[in-house]
Amino acid sequence: MRRMTGLLLGVLATACGGDGPTTSDGIGSVQMNANAITLFAGQTEQLAAAARDAGGQPVAGAPAATWSSGNNAIATVTQAGVVTAVANGQTDVIATIGSKRGTTRVTVGQPPTSVTVSMPGNSFTPFTSTVKLGGVVRFEFPQTAHNVVFDPKTGAPQDIAVPVSNQTISRTFTVAGLFAYDCTLHDGMQGEVNVVP
Repeated sequence: MRRMTGLLLGVLATACGGDGPTTSDGIGSVQMNANAITLFAGQTEQLAAAARDAGGQPVAGAPAATWSSGNNAIATVTQAGVVTAVANGQTDVIATIGSKRGTTRVTVGQPPTSVTVSMPGNSFTPFTSTVKLGGVVRFEFPQTAHNVVFDPKTGAPQDIAVPVSNQTISRTFTVAGLFAYDCTLHDGMQGEVNVVP
């Protein structure tokens, strides 16, 4: 009877372990801050991983994650969890804590050659537009007048300084980098264009 009870307890412990039995260090799983991310070549993303026990609670004193990429030709990862997209494709970034692993699927694609920025209310949407080098950003002005004034920076396109309404005006970006802009008519109305190779 004692042997039967021990066997039953062992089966129950295994069944309640989440993605497998909890290891001797108390780690039942590794939880990632993102299941999947999409990047363009050259972009980076910070990932995080946390050790959880069988009940999903944080494990105090767990070691730091060890990071690896399934394919460094598609995306690399530092031991701080910073992912850098290298080339088109998909791979998994893996965080290992103890004997448990968590993964994030990384998809690397081509940046678009054109994007549209709209202006609902007093905001630019999206706040950050990513476009391929040589690409075009179309600014769609609504009935309410706005302007687009770029921060002074080498490679920034010409401002749309005069208040504009009910029009679409395009700007081409021929230098890689991050270009911030404002509507000087409305406080706090800001945006940026990320131009990638």
